[in-house]
Amino acid sequence: MRPTARGEVDGRASGRTAIEAIGLGKRYRRRWALRDCTFRLPAGRICALVGPNGAGKSTLLSLASGLTRPSEGSVRVYGTAPGTAAGRPVLAHLAQDRPLYPALTVAETLRLGRALNPGRWSGRCAERIVRDGRIPLDARVATLSGGRRTRLALALAFAKRPELLLL
Repeated sequence: MRPTARGEVDGRASGRTAIEAIGLGKRYRRRWALRDCTFRLPAGRICALVGPNGAGKSTLLSLASGLTRPSEGSVRVYGTAPGTAAGRPVLAHLAQDRPLYPALTVAETLRLGRALNPGRWSGRCAERIVRDGRIPLDARVATLSGGRRTRLALALAFAKRPELLLL
């Protein structure tokens, strides 16, 4: 798939909304990490979220993926609340810290990804990303370099075949 000059990836997705936030906010104790955030992201677009440290970028992605609950407002992903049974299959989120289980091998990690994503998992996709990165299947995640851990996390995210990928 190639994006057009306007960032559209799939013209058939026109009219659908990938993410919609209305008055979204997140407070940690007395400090607001994100406040009064309202936007609508059409499906089929590639979008970058930019801003200085502390602007709320990671918080917004955490809210959109359902890892964090908003303090105020709402967010919807393809019309459903993120983090719910209906919302989980359409979304993959690769957080900055690349949460992986260090005691597992690469092969065990891929099997876990398959078990957690029944019906949507593409083992061929995951294996190709791992193979192209020359990551040994028997290597423990704890022994992988940062770059290889990132590649493994990307393999998990892409193999889920999400409609929305948050990086």
